[in-house]
Amino acid sequence: MPGGKVYLMLVLVLAAGLLAGCTQEKQVEKPAAEAEQPAEQPEEIKIGVLLPLSGNLAPFGEGMLKGARVAEKELNDAGGVLGAKVTLVVEDTATDPAKAVEAAQKLINVDGVRAIVGAAASSSTLAVAPICEENRVVLVSPASTSPLVTDAGDYIFRVVASDTLQGKVLAELALAENYTKAATFVINNDYGIGLQDVFTRSFEDAGGRVVLQIQYEPGRGDYRTELQQLRDSEAEVVMFVSYPEDASVILRQAMELGVEQQWIAAEGIASEEMFSYAGMKEAMEGMLLTKPASATDSPEYQHFYRLFKEMYPGEEPGIYADTTYDATMMIAKAIEAAGAYDGEKIKEALYEISKGYRGATGDKTFDENGDIIYQDYVVLKATNGTFVEVGTWKQGRLIME
Repeated sequence: MPGGKVYLMLVLVLAAGLLAGCTQEKQVEKPAAEAEQPAEQPEEIKIGVLLPLSGNLAPFGEGMLKGARVAEKELNDAGGVLGAKVTLVVEDTATDPAKAVEAAQKLINVDGVRAIVGAAASSSTLAVAPICEENRVVLVSPASTSPLVTDAGDYIFRVVASDTLQGKVLAELALAENYTKAATFVINNDYGIGLQDVFTRSFEDAGGRVVLQIQYEPGRGDYRTELQQLRDSEAEVVMFVSYPEDASVILRQAMELGVEQQWIAAEGIASEEMFSYAGMKEAMEGMLLTKPASATDSPEYQHFYRLFKEMYPGEEPGIYADTTYDATMMIAKAIEAAGAYDGEKIKEALYEISKGYRGATGDKTFDENGDIIYQDYVVLKATNGTFVEVGTWKQGRLIME
């Protein structure tokens, strides 16, 4: 019947239209699926470096930067990170927290870095920590030891131990040398006050007595009033926390004033650079110092040392050059593991890659606060214009030679 044929034709047309619609719908889905593919990786991986290249800690900062440069070359020689070249973007803190803040803001807002190696001084690290937290930028310090860094934020890490450990080592050293009355003479910043508090608590808990506490203002140039107070006190030993420029003035004036107490110093001046200052060979003679130990006999340290000597023939790695190398390498490995140049993902990856990680300076496993779990120390003695190792602190035990 004609009407039936027309009806059949209409049904066929409608079915064809529906089939076409389904086909078009599937064709529309394809670009949406493609849009979900991972974003294209950057052509360059920038890692910020925030170090004291001028000011009181300049002698340390210059050597630390060389450690970062060794890592940069090693990474690029191996093909970079995520297939991209690694570029260090370097800024100077000038050993000044305010300038450190300016430098960090520039690295984050202008250069667009998502991870930073730095800072060195604890006061600088603590000053820039809130900026890194706010912008979700990872900060790995190679040298900041203040106990306050532990609670500085989720994005803040360090590859050196807190001074809650070094303060105890200094106290044990003073007691091992049979001193029972101590003074503290420390720089008035987070680094100095933190060590003073831990040393005092540890020394007095073990039966000693801290009879005098002096916090000095950096850069003043004349500390004779404080040194006379120290000279005339009951103290037998002085726990000293300083940076090279101030220390060179304080120790020279102490020698001139006839201060006879034994000096025991933290790692802030445990650098051969100290002997380049006038009068330091004589003023530092017999001083004892503590500093974090490097695993110099390990394959990891020997690898770093060989690369350093290839880049800087005739030079030796200065204090914290190796930890700066470790901090830079760990950031790069975290970016690779994260698969993205993203601060939050780098932070999460850092915790994972740190588990059992062996760097040039030993085990770098982070706890939940971004602190390394353990650190050994060496005891040095200033002797005839150089430092000689005279003891170690390992597994909670001080061993003097």
